[in-house]
Amino acid sequence: MLPVILNELNTAAAGISEDAIHRCAQKIAAHERIFVYGAGRSGLMLKALAMRLMQLGKTVYVVGETVTPAIREKDLLITASASGSTHSVCHYAAAAQRENADLLVITAQASSPLAQISAPDLIIAAPDKHHLPQSGQLMGSLFEQMLLLAGDAIAMALADNRETLSRNHANLE
Repeated sequence: MLPVILNELNTAAAGISEDAIHRCAQKIAAHERIFVYGAGRSGLMLKALAMRLMQLGKTVYVVGETVTPAIREKDLLITASASGSTHSVCHYAAAAQRENADLLVITAQASSPLAQISAPDLIIAAPDKHHLPQSGQLMGSLFEQMLLLAGDAIAMALADNRETLSRNHANLE
């Protein structure tokens, strides 16, 4: 089973350029406040990215948490949906856009309701619940795994000082 997963990850990773990763990192670096939102497992992967961004010294919030403030102009919402049709993701992307916040969109579908709200910044070649090709993995696992890896690559592109990571790492463990 692991060889199937690793093969799919290698194939999907080959479809993501270093330039795309660096453009995402530059977009994040250009904003003081970052918000993340995704549904289900995609949301968990974006929470992992939020944690890394916090460790890198960024002010970051997870949409839906009780301490998340209102989004406003000059903020950035990072959102992800494999299908690009997840209702809550599209709703929050449109709401952020109405507030003149910027969007960073990650999806597997270049023509989707989410892509109509904002052009995707990163397209991950992975199946979703509505489209082929099929994966040997369960449901949207490939997209979610690639979302985690792409988030780590973006964080690596942003990391100019690893001491900041150590200093901001949780110490109430």
